[in-house]
Amino acid sequence: MKNPWSEGHGWSEGDETNGGVDSKESSAGHGHASSEEVQAERPGLEPGTFWMNVNDVFQYFDTLYLNWNSGLFSHRQDVHFSWDLAGRNGLWASFGNNPQYQIHSDAASTVWLVLSRHFKSSQGPRNVSDEDIPMTGAIDTGFISLYLFRSGGERVFLTDGFTARGPYVDSPNTLLKVQLPKNVPHTVIVSEQDLRQSSYSFTLSAFSLQPLTLTGAQSRYGNQTVKVDAWTSESAGGNASSPSYSNNPQFILDLPQPSDVSLLLELHCGEFPVHVKLLWSNGKPVRHVGTRDIVGDSGEYRKGYAFAAISNVPAGRYTIVCSTFEQGQLAKFTLQIGTTSACTVQRIYSRPAGQFVTQPAMALFAGETDRLWAPLGCSRLTRLSVTAQSAGRAGRTSSQAGSNGLPLKVSVECGQGLMKQTLAISGNDEFTDGHYGVQVHDVDLRPSMCAQAGVRIVLERAGPLDLHGEEGVEVEVHSDGNVDVGSWYGLP
Repeated sequence: MKNPWSEGHGWSEGDETNGGVDSKESSAGHGHASSEEVQAERPGLEPGTFWMNVNDVFQYFDTLYLNWNSGLFSHRQDVHFSWDLAGRNGLWASFGNNPQYQIHSDAASTVWLVLSRHFKSSQGPRNVSDEDIPMTGAIDTGFISLYLFRSGGERVFLTDGFTARGPYVDSPNTLLKVQLPKNVPHTVIVSEQDLRQSSYSFTLSAFSLQPLTLTGAQSRYGNQTVKVDAWTSESAGGNASSPSYSNNPQFILDLPQPSDVSLLLELHCGEFPVHVKLLWSNGKPVRHVGTRDIVGDSGEYRKGYAFAAISNVPAGRYTIVCSTFEQGQLAKFTLQIGTTSACTVQRIYSRPAGQFVTQPAMALFAGETDRLWAPLGCSRLTRLSVTAQSAGRAGRTSSQAGSNGLPLKVSVECGQGLMKQTLAISGNDEFTDGHYGVQVHDVDLRPSMCAQAGVRIVLERAGPLDLHGEEGVEVEVHSDGNVDVGSWYGLP
């Protein structure tokens, strides 16, 4: 063994002070030759070299690193890079922003991948006395590892699905030995756990007996748009089963041309589950999520981040909804939208500022009644939207209200009989589970319509009532002017 400082006290068995027994006594009494004795026996060795019994090595050391001859390999590739971890969510982050490299071999071969973390100038040896000489250079605590993915050499976002993975080690070097098939590009990803949020420098080296290349991995999504937003007390609406799902942050995605789309949603901190959906909505705020409305999503809720990859999305305007699993979970997040053609992304808000909110009395379906209506009036030209939701799921139900949402429709009608005109109707005139809520948007209302022909909100239900025989429905009207909503009347 060799003392890297080439000076200071020797080592003797059982001496916790590391030098309380002099070299001659150590040599004679314990069978360990001092550095000076080793050099006298083998003059070619450098100063500081000494012998230690292998059992003592196992007793006093946790890790053993062996030098190896990189010259044995006929082919080598090196890349040097920096990685800024500022703002990274540690263990719960995706691989979307990790250093990634494409590795390719012209022949089937074994490849040794070595990742080396550089010492910073402030982390080098200290100027201290011999009694306080560190055996290793001071370095930030934390762990590093390497992953290998069979992904065609393209950038990878998810942390699962890897072909090979090295252990997370707290040393400045780690090794991953892999078998590469002929002419099949793979992606190598640098990963970390618990490193300080700072900037680090690394070298990634690949050794092989066959020709190989190591280059930066490319994303298939040439256009990248990044939006930073947050779930607040008003916008943390929870999952799609929550009555306040529509309050979640939403974004318009405008695609002038067909495109592949990727959506990466990441928390700035925290570990609660998140999700992202892409919906057909013509760029309008989403109030209700039906199966046919979903273009693609990130699957199950996932801690820390969510990722969706959707191929062949037609040109059009879509809505992106970012949600947490539980209501009221507050956090900042970053949404990264990748597309293969040009796009625009902008934030949309479900409730424009300054709108009036009118909440009439709860509508109750009872007996065989399957239609309820309430008169609607206004004093000036007004644009409004109407939302209806099963009260049993909304949390404002009486003891008689059912626990399951009925299939519902809501519409705004003008006139009666042969003169009746439907101004707007929800769900393309189809019934939708009232648990999720139904809505009509952007209905223009004039005072003359209300006075002469009569305007009303109409609720319709389908399916049998629950065992309680009664079901409540909450209605909310958003408008840019004052409106009046009368009492509810039933039509069998």
